[in-house]
Amino acid sequence: MAITTDHTLVEKRRSFWDAGPLIFSIFYFFPLAFSWTQEGSVNLLAQLLIYLGFVWLYWQSIAKTGIALITLLSLMTLLCIVGSLATTGTSSLFGFVAFFCGFSLQGKYKVYGFLGLLISILFTSHFIIPAHTIYFLMPAICVSLGLFIFGWVTHRERVHRQLQRQSEQEIKRLGAVAERERIARDLHDLLGHSLSSIALKAELASKFAAAQAYEQAQSEALQVAELAREALSEVRQAVTGYHQLALDAQLHIMASRLKDKGIAVSLNLNAVEIDKEKEASLCFFAKEVCTNIIRHSDADKVSVQLQQTQQSISVEIKDNGSVKSIKEGNGLMGIRARLKECGGQLVYHTEQGGYFKAVIEVDL
Repeated sequence: MAITTDHTLVEKRRSFWDAGPLIFSIFYFFPLAFSWTQEGSVNLLAQLLIYLGFVWLYWQSIAKTGIALITLLSLMTLLCIVGSLATTGTSSLFGFVAFFCGFSLQGKYKVYGFLGLLISILFTSHFIIPAHTIYFLMPAICVSLGLFIFGWVTHRERVHRQLQRQSEQEIKRLGAVAERERIARDLHDLLGHSLSSIALKAELASKFAAAQAYEQAQSEALQVAELAREALSEVRQAVTGYHQLALDAQLHIMASRLKDKGIAVSLNLNAVEIDKEKEASLCFFAKEVCTNIIRHSDADKVSVQLQQTQQSISVEIKDNGSVKSIKEGNGLMGIRARLKECGGQLVYHTEQGGYFKAVIEVDL
């Protein structure tokens, strides 16, 4: 276990303002105010040099960790002890070392460091300046205890902020991943159906042209152009995350495309209230199922039902095709995952033709 944390007192490069806490070191000169006339020039110079040395050590410590920091704190403590020979004002400087003990030391070493500092204070008061024990001991202990606790709390707050930043960054990263997956899934679901319809229309146009039915060929070609424009619009909507058409409108479009294939469609659409994300999931479900019916089923009848109960909204699509089994590809697996994210589920079977149902729970 490391003795110190990897957090320096300054989070970025040192600046003049990082020395701000040293304003409280002014109390170092407090005893001098009462003994100014009694102090000799040598003692005054010694007090000044002690203070400047302490300030330099503090300035170095705020950007250090590990053994380098321990060495500097030891020198600061030793300077406070020796400096007490010149002035009792060093009692205010022990508190700065106590702050580093609370902020920079790890786990049990916080306590060890603070106890070592208290021993240094007691040693100084009893052996270095025994004549001023009361005036030195109480301020030194009170200030050191307060700053030790403050340093401990400051470190916990720093760690909390760091974890919060990491959490926010992780949320942003996961959000970006989810958005890329959504766009990829939307593009697959949208283009899978649209390109299938375009291929179908292009094939019909080619057959009509070969049969010299130019009016029908032109009509199919115009529908290909319209489908291409719709596909482009849907891709733009998928990228921006919005879906312009309501669910019932999408179901009518799907029914129209089935009818173009020669499939009779029965619609039973009730009014529903649903949020955009869930509505989009049901739209993609309908597109995927209708695309599969066009591509893989020999059905000539399809019924579509949209209904809402107090607990759920469902879209049910039935056909009279003769498909014996259904193998889930990327399309159906994507639809199942999308519905699951919205609190819904996908149900299907082929007992009497194809049967597909998407159910999503709603909060009323």
